[in-house]
Amino acid sequence: MAKSTLQSIPVSEGQSIELKIDSMAYDNSAIGRYKDFVVMVDRGSPGDYVKASVTMLRPNYARAKITEIEKFDPAYRIDPPCKIFKVCGGCQWQHLSYEKQLEQKDLLLKKFFSKLNLEDGVLKNIIGSDNPWNYRNKVQYPVRTVADTGRLKAGYFEWHSNDLVNIKFCPIQHNVFDQIVETVRELSPKYNILAYDGKKKTGWLRHICVRIGINTNEALLTLVAVNESLSKSQEFAKEVMDKHPELVGVCININTKTTNVIYGDKTKVIKGRSYIFEKINDLKFKISATSFFQVNTAQAVKLLNILENYAGLTGQETILDAYCGVGLISIFLAKNAKKVLGIEEIKQSIDDAVFSMKENNIKNIAFVNGKVENKIEEALSEEKADVVVLDPPRIGCNKKVLEAIAEKNLKKIIYVSCNPTTLARDLEILNLKNYKIKSIQPVDMFPHSYHVECVVLLEN
Repeated sequence: MAKSTLQSIPVSEGQSIELKIDSMAYDNSAIGRYKDFVVMVDRGSPGDYVKASVTMLRPNYARAKITEIEKFDPAYRIDPPCKIFKVCGGCQWQHLSYEKQLEQKDLLLKKFFSKLNLEDGVLKNIIGSDNPWNYRNKVQYPVRTVADTGRLKAGYFEWHSNDLVNIKFCPIQHNVFDQIVETVRELSPKYNILAYDGKKKTGWLRHICVRIGINTNEALLTLVAVNESLSKSQEFAKEVMDKHPELVGVCININTKTTNVIYGDKTKVIKGRSYIFEKINDLKFKISATSFFQVNTAQAVKLLNILENYAGLTGQETILDAYCGVGLISIFLAKNAKKVLGIEEIKQSIDDAVFSMKENNIKNIAFVNGKVENKIEEALSEEKADVVVLDPPRIGCNKKVLEAIAEKNLKKIIYVSCNPTTLARDLEILNLKNYKIKSIQPVDMFPHSYHVECVVLLEN
């Protein structure tokens, strides 16, 4: 950092300062200013007057940790129901009233999209959840072994840390997860289940993953491990399933990689089956152990209804569903379309999509396995789509995909995004290619976190 830059920063690391918090940031912090210099305060809340200790400096901002809350606004700050909220990195905004969480997300989105020069009324207010608690239908816990007991710790990492928080109760996820994970903890010494240590290359288990169909009550336990060898695996699976009748299967997913990717390519069924079913309205969906599905089932229904409204289908349209996953959007829209083509890179998700299509007796969908950027030009050449649905991962769309759509001069795009940063980038590209942003509808898929989903309608 240049000397002149250092001299322009009015705080130093370790310094104690007094601040008023003005708004939330797009992470676990809130924003205040010290002598007009931005300070991001961990677990802060708008309306707070705090004493804080500076923990990190950057040229344009500092980070600080609250040492004392001198005054707070009770309309914003509440007591979080989770006792370990202050240390757990699983969610970030539980200390805000839900009404104010929605308000702050609306303000953040206005900032994200400010460069797009949207017309009045294009950006809608966020659609909140009817019940912002116990909504998560999937949990993925990394694990550690406690040396003196042999029991497993399982939970989320602390914010900005590799220290693991042992979670016994989480109010934002389905309550059956707490019970199933606790059973795995209890049984770990009996079946010699040790956490894998990446540095020492010892142990076996990397993650405990559980998912449930909210409307079917079918649950699935997946142990992500470095190999498929678990001593007395049948006895273990039977003991867990006998204790938890919601479980329809216990699996081992094998991941030998050294990356942060949770799942490996191979899944072995120990007992039962390797998938659950979920119902959305009158449709039935197969969801395998490693397949992606929206984590908030109730809010997913609202999102699908928005999509259907934006699509404006008459029964004569051809839809291209890029990044189609297990076929949730494809199958939901197919009933009012002439034809749907879904493209998805992950083979297991395509297999699930095909299974669900047949299970629902739908015959006007074709699914293609491959990267969207490699398949989209061919797909668009075969038959011109009337509606393109983009639902990419957090990194957003490959630029090649956006260019292929623009080159074909397609009339309508519906973009579903869980990351406003990459969404704003991609919308700017489409805007420059003569696509007009007609509507942006945020949906709160992730209460008590800073994350937000948006559904965007663009027309040429």
